[in-house]
Amino acid sequence: MAVLPCSQLIYADVFRDEKLPSWIKAHVNCFEYLGGVPKTIVPDNLKVGVDKANFYEPAINRSYQEMADYYGTVILPARSRKPRDKAAVENSVKITSQRILGKLRNKKFNNFFDLSDAVREALEAVNTAPLTGKNMSRWDAFLQEEKDYLLMLPTEPYELSEWKEAKVQPNSHIAYQGHFYSVPFEHVGETVDVRATHSTVEIFYHHQRIASHKRMWGKKQYATVQDHMPPGKLFFVDWDGERFINWAKGIGVACATIIRSILERAVVEQHAYRSCFGVLSLKDKYTAKRLEAACALLLARDVRTPSYSQIKRVLENGDDLKAGDDDEKTKSPKGFQRGTSYYRKG
Repeated sequence: MAVLPCSQLIYADVFRDEKLPSWIKAHVNCFEYLGGVPKTIVPDNLKVGVDKANFYEPAINRSYQEMADYYGTVILPARSRKPRDKAAVENSVKITSQRILGKLRNKKFNNFFDLSDAVREALEAVNTAPLTGKNMSRWDAFLQEEKDYLLMLPTEPYELSEWKEAKVQPNSHIAYQGHFYSVPFEHVGETVDVRATHSTVEIFYHHQRIASHKRMWGKKQYATVQDHMPPGKLFFVDWDGERFINWAKGIGVACATIIRSILERAVVEQHAYRSCFGVLSLKDKYTAKRLEAACALLLARDVRTPSYSQIKRVLENGDDLKAGDDDEKTKSPKGFQRGTSYYRKG
């Protein structure tokens, strides 16, 4: 809930939790309810909005500060344990507790939307009721005294963004929530900032935007800008598809066949380098002999799209060893063997 200290106009809403998306959404809804933006916001020192409580130099959450910049307002958190900094809102909490929560305390709601509608209806009753000792309501006082002093709303409401750090991988992509977004190859190995909204993913290096993509949802996907990829076959100094194939040939024919299949399936060759690294690095844990046997086993099973995870699963389960034991039993069966002379009569 929030309140304008002059007109005492109250805004109240209900949310499922107290996390950052709810906190930001509450502000956006409040501004739309008021039809404008206050020049200053005085919130509590809650952890979701204020990273470090300090009266002189508070550290504001990055997304919260970005929202304030978008609307052109200033965030000045109240001092800890100092209710005098926000006396108006403390009194409004009492009013909403009695006239909204108290009014709805005996009602049952089948879903969250019905609850929100009931709170809005009760809120309107509070704001339209005459103020004590005055012949006007909170809405009347707001329209006469405060409305004109609010900042104008932007044409579009603020869209919540999330900030994360990511490292640019050797294939010139960063990973964000299961998807991969390309970055100019000059930044391979660098740590960058990722700003994600519901619709876009932006990548920044030293506060400069170096890439922007439409955000992807669902199964793992790649968003690649061709200009971000290294020129020609240059990749991470001198890595290319042919080098992976030659490396695999040193392990065996089956391994080379699978590496070639992984490279051919990729829309952009560089996308497959990470999987190739994974397959070839399995020899360090399981030996080259077992890796070649696992690759041969997948090919024998006629797997159409062999992958790193399938090879790893074969090695973890020891299927390559079981297949080898079966071959040995077929070639040289053990145990007592009774020849034809044993059964010959006479």
